[in-house]
Amino acid sequence: MRKGAIGLSLLATLLLLFGGWFLYQKIEVEEPIRTQIGQLQSAELAHLHVGKDHIQIDLNVTHPELFPQEYRKLMQQVKEMAGGKEIQVTLGNQSKELEKVWMNGLFSFTEAVDLHQYSRIPQLVGEWKTAYQLDQAMAQMDAEHVYVYLKRGADDYYAIVPRSSGSEVAVRG
Repeated sequence: MRKGAIGLSLLATLLLLFGGWFLYQKIEVEEPIRTQIGQLQSAELAHLHVGKDHIQIDLNVTHPELFPQEYRKLMQQVKEMAGGKEIQVTLGNQSKELEKVWMNGLFSFTEAVDLHQYSRIPQLVGEWKTAYQLDQAMAQMDAEHVYVYLKRGADDYYAIVPRSSGSEVAVRG
């Protein structure tokens, strides 16, 4: 009888402990992040996973002109909510055809970023637009990232490139 009571007590304690942790993650971390992403006008949430050590956010960019400004604000807010967890953002705008355009121009683009010749980037993107007959090709920049958007027909490609090697944003589909 005594062992059964101890076993039930241990089981109840573990359920409360892990159930409380799960509930905390859901209410205090995941839901506020979902709310912040839901307020974006430039992107929509494809998937969100809050793990023990990291947060995975999958976005689809819907308005590329607005995205850089909203992305900066979103990342600041998510960092505050994350409690030191690693944050990984993946963009769904990854057309295979336009990825070829991106990969063909990546050497010159990376060179411009590495040499801090950011004024060359709009020229490079403009050249891609002409050479590959793109409907839209644009580059924007802030203190931390360079944002590149390519569009042809229904296909689009969005890349976020860190200006310094210290930060990383995944750009995979």
